[in-house]
Amino acid sequence: MEPVITFALFTSISTMENAVNSLRTKCIQRITSNAEHSKEMVLNSLGIITVLKPSLGYKQCAEIARECHQSGKSLHDIVVNERKLLTQAHWDEVFSFENLISPKFEK
Repeated sequence: MEPVITFALFTSISTMENAVNSLRTKCIQRITSNAEHSKEMVLNSLGIITVLKPSLGYKQCAEIARECHQSGKSLHDIVVNERKLLTQAHWDEVFSFENLISPKFEK
């Protein structure tokens, strides 16, 4: 049975190789990112409220998230424009790409 198992194994490997090459050439190589849309999606997500927790505290962040969810307003509108809890400069610093991938925990 070893020759049959070996043949089946190599056939499976060959099939998998063809599938991966097809996926790479027909899908992955043609994928492009829309950086502006991606940034907009991140900044309109309520999940980013966690980045503000060191600055604003858990309770205030929970209240803001609830208000965002109920009103449909963006986090930026409530935190910077309405409540004026952060300046625009501090907001930009907190939500910079560098800080989002490697957060600085400061108050």
